[in-house]
Amino acid sequence: MSKSSDAVQTSLLAVTQTAVGCGIGLLLAGKLGRPAQKTTATTMISIGALLALPVVVIAVIRAVNRPESARGMRRRLDSIRRDSGYPDEAEIL
Repeated sequence: MSKSSDAVQTSLLAVTQTAVGCGIGLLLAGKLGRPAQKTTATTMISIGALLALPVVVIAVIRAVNRPESARGMRRRLDSIRRDSGYPDEAEIL
């Protein structure tokens, strides 16, 4: 995937989560008492954070393993050293 499609997907995820949260909040705002509103708000914020967690983890992993980083360079060099391009079962003459 390209960086632009990743950005579009991330933006779309954020917009949809926000829209769903606002819609639920508007539907429930006048129908709940004050303690229930606080509980609902806390629950919705927690669910939103849990849904966003995979996106944050992927972003951190990509930042740590980017090709320009020392770790990324070590991983690439190790993969080059380990993989000759031929399967282990192949007869090389």
